[in-house]
Amino acid sequence: MSSHPAAASATSLPKLRQPRSLNQGLSKRLLSYATVAGAGLAGCASRAAAEIVYTPTHADINFTYELDLNHDGIDDFKITSFYSFYSSAASVTVFPLGPGNHVAVVREACFYSPTGVAALPVGVVIGPVLSFPLVNDTCMAVLHSNVYNGPWLFAKEKYLGLKFAIEGRTHYAWARLTVQDLFCYRCIARIQGYAYETEPDRPILSGDEGNAAEVSVEPGSLGALAAGRRPFGSSR
Repeated sequence: MSSHPAAASATSLPKLRQPRSLNQGLSKRLLSYATVAGAGLAGCASRAAAEIVYTPTHADINFTYELDLNHDGIDDFKITSFYSFYSSAASVTVFPLGPGNHVAVVREACFYSPTGVAALPVGVVIGPVLSFPLVNDTCMAVLHSNVYNGPWLFAKEKYLGLKFAIEGRTHYAWARLTVQDLFCYRCIARIQGYAYETEPDRPILSGDEGNAAEVSVEPGSLGALAAGRRPFGSSR
C-alpha cells in the first residue's frame, strides 16, 4: 500500500532560530554610517550565503568554562577565574585550546604585560583587522599584590574577539562576558552568549546574533565606525 503524500509532509522539520536585533543605539549608528558611506558599501561582503550560529547562555565562570563555539564536541577556548582569600589574588583568563585558535588583544596592561585580551564594545568588526598574535595573550583582568589592572577590569557586557579553526579553515566568533567582582569567588565573571560565522574567513560583528546585513573587511568599516574606535593593529 503506497503512502499518502500528506504523510511525508508530516515529518517534523527543525525549527529555525529567529535572530534578535542589535541594540537600538547601534542600529541607528549603523544606518547613519550607511547613509554617509553611500557608494562605499560596494566593498562590503554580503551575508546572503553565510550564517551566524548564536548560542544563548547565562552562566557564571565557576573556575573553568569550556567554550565549544560550533558544538562539535571539541572545546575551542577555556575561560578561567581564580580567587584566593588568603593571598587576596584574583584573575580572569582565556586560553585557546587548539592550533589556529587565537584571541584578539589590545595595548592595555594586564598584570605585567603591556597588552591584554581585548574587551570589545558591541559592533566591532571581528576579522583580519584585529590583532590576533601567534603567541596568545591570556590575561583579561588581574588582582595580585599591588597590581590591579587588565582590559576586562569592571567590564560589563563586552566581547571577546575570537579566531578559531574548523577543519583547517579560519572562522571568526565572539563571546559576551561581564566581569562582576574579582572577590566573588565562584562568580567573578559571567558568560552571556556567543556566536560564530559559519563561512570561513568571513568577519562577524561583536554582538551580531544573525541579523547584521553587511560586514566590511576593511579598516574604517561600518562596524568599526559604529564602535567609535580603531582596532589595535590596523593601519590609519
